[in-house]
Amino acid sequence: MAQELRVLHQDRYGVRRTLPVERMAGVPLTERGEVWKPSRHPSQRSIVTWWWAATTRRHVGCRSLERLATAMLLDFHPGVTGFSAWSGQLIWRERGRERQLVPDFFVRTAAGGTLVVVCPPRKGPSERFERQLEVLREACGQAGWQLAVPQLPGAVALINLRWVSRRRHWRYGEAGVEAALGEAFARPRPLMEGVAQCGVPRMLALPRLYHMLWYRRLGVDWGVPLGPGSLVGPLGAGEPDAVRRPFTAEQP
Repeated sequence: MAQELRVLHQDRYGVRRTLPVERMAGVPLTERGEVWKPSRHPSQRSIVTWWWAATTRRHVGCRSLERLATAMLLDFHPGVTGFSAWSGQLIWRERGRERQLVPDFFVRTAAGGTLVVVCPPRKGPSERFERQLEVLREACGQAGWQLAVPQLPGAVALINLRWVSRRRHWRYGEAGVEAALGEAFARPRPLMEGVAQCGVPRMLALPRLYHMLWYRRLGVDWGVPLGPGSLVGPLGAGEPDAVRRPFTAEQP
């Protein structure tokens, strides 16, 4: 058991606070600022970047390409209403030393729960990672959170999602064009065939179509390379399991 388990976070005024983990149940970490940022040594091959989340209209930090893909999947998932990175740091004492751990993402679900998403090391779980999971499980049990690990879909689905995600910004939404596209794809048909039949110029219709795919107003088989012949239609089956459920949550 971790001793003196606490969480460093920002309060609603942006002031850094440390609270015992059992008092964190009502703290909306998905809405709070960062308390930690990764520092990169020249010898490290990891990449630190940010994902602009359409869900929250804020940037979310990612300290590897795998975490960037996880952020994209969280942003795409309709059951996720908010998520943040680096907004909470666990602090505890173990063997006479102070230990620290920053989970990759704090996620708010449509059901009102909080998930703590932690990505395993690229080379696979290690003894250190397993110990961190033990501490995270203890923290989740005391705070009422759920621990979750991501599951990424295949390369084709990720490539398709990255392409469509470029049009996730709300400026690509346009009710009139979307209505025409919705009518054109009222039944499944090849992508370019529907675009040609919607009555809107292709250069205007395509970004709006990708916008609709991102927001699940239309559906496509994400496991098949996206192209002119891809079948697009009403949302239905055809999503890889990891697209529908980008994480596996442990039961409390």
